[in-house]
Amino acid sequence: MRELGGQVVSDLLPEPRLFENADFLFAESGVVAELKEVETEFSKAPRFFSEFDGLMKRLMLEQPDWKQPLFGASGRLPGWFTNAFLRLFRPPLARIVKKANRQIRDTKLHFDVSAPTGVLILVNDGFTSLEPHFVRGIVSDLLVNSYSSIDCFLYLTLNRYVDTGGGETPSLLWLPAYSDRAPDKLVEFVDELGSKWFNFLEPRIGPFTNVEVLPVNSPRLRRTKVIVMPGKDNG
Repeated sequence: MRELGGQVVSDLLPEPRLFENADFLFAESGVVAELKEVETEFSKAPRFFSEFDGLMKRLMLEQPDWKQPLFGASGRLPGWFTNAFLRLFRPPLARIVKKANRQIRDTKLHFDVSAPTGVLILVNDGFTSLEPHFVRGIVSDLLVNSYSSIDCFLYLTLNRYVDTGGGETPSLLWLPAYSDRAPDKLVEFVDELGSKWFNFLEPRIGPFTNVEVLPVNSPRLRRTKVIVMPGKDNG
């Protein structure tokens, strides 16, 4: 981030620090950003297993003949199941968002930044349980009526490639979403940051053969899947 024009906030604060700060300050643009990495497979937690087991028991009570496609069935699920399944991921994602919101709020107060320019950067670095558009949807929904210090939610991948359905080449994601408060200058800042980010990555991981900018409502985004690596992701 230093090479992209940002300052590491911990370098700017005297010890002992009196609050949990956000990670980065872009003083010229008045942007405060917090970086969070999602490395935990929430679906492997005991509580998740218990709640998921409850969903499956309800499913079998309502549709005792339901079977997975593996067994030659359609595998079609009732409408309530997907929504209930996604709700299992809300609490762990909400904890991430809540902490980031507090860090951004307190850092903006310290540096007297009043503009709606708080950015949560969420990096997927090992979370394969949910496809990107679901994660983006859950976090965006959390931000609709709460956590008002976050004005842009940026979901991206670095060590985790995805299949966008646009060819055989694996892709990296850079998916921003904005609140109604976000000014145009924040959108311009994030777009410029994305361009600088990929310019920074290219000499380090190899040339990008194709860079696509997909609209927020692109059907391709809904088909994007995290690439699961044999062995690495399956033990």
